[in-house]
Amino acid sequence: MRIRITYLVLLITLTVTTWIALVGRSTIDRAGLLWFRDDSLALAGPEWLGVIVRDITALGSNWVLIYGTVVLTLVLVLRRRLWDAFEVVFMTLGGVLLSMGAKYIFGRPRPDLVPHLIEVYTPSFPSGHATMSMVCFFGGALVISRLWTPISARRALLVCALLSALLVGISRVMLGVHWPTDIIAGWLLGVLWVLWVHQFCTHRRSDVAA
Repeated sequence: MRIRITYLVLLITLTVTTWIALVGRSTIDRAGLLWFRDDSLALAGPEWLGVIVRDITALGSNWVLIYGTVVLTLVLVLRRRLWDAFEVVFMTLGGVLLSMGAKYIFGRPRPDLVPHLIEVYTPSFPSGHATMSMVCFFGGALVISRLWTPISARRALLVCALLSALLVGISRVMLGVHWPTDIIAGWLLGVLWVLWVHQFCTHRRSDVAA
């Protein structure tokens, strides 16, 4: 029952966020982008802040996430955790299809309110970095935590994974390449997909074991 309520809340929030994003520039989007900029629309703060933000956003880049997914999958296969390896691959590939598919279905333009601090080439909604960092970090943490006995260690891993995904998403707004609603939708989509795949694989594992 609890998981169904969680799905419902996440789905409703994602629907509302999508509606806000697609009706046009909302007050939330404009305020979120401008909050990180000074009067000249440059990134507020010291010069080195931009370097740190670009480093953080790189954690959610395709190549970094692919590398991490391949390494984790290989380790799980070598440990004969084939269901866990399948779960990681299924989460990642499905996340890519959902994220890229939604981008080209909605076709939302990138923000033009502030200068972009990096180059971008794909539509804006939902954020692929936000979606895939949530899928890979949070999803990977769920799979790894299954192998750990101490509850405190599991919780610490999940919290760190969620914080990492949140930082990646925020960095995209700071760089001016995403509206805040792009990020929120990406996070929600990622969490929904991870929870569904995790539940599906857990049930399938139980059925096979029985």
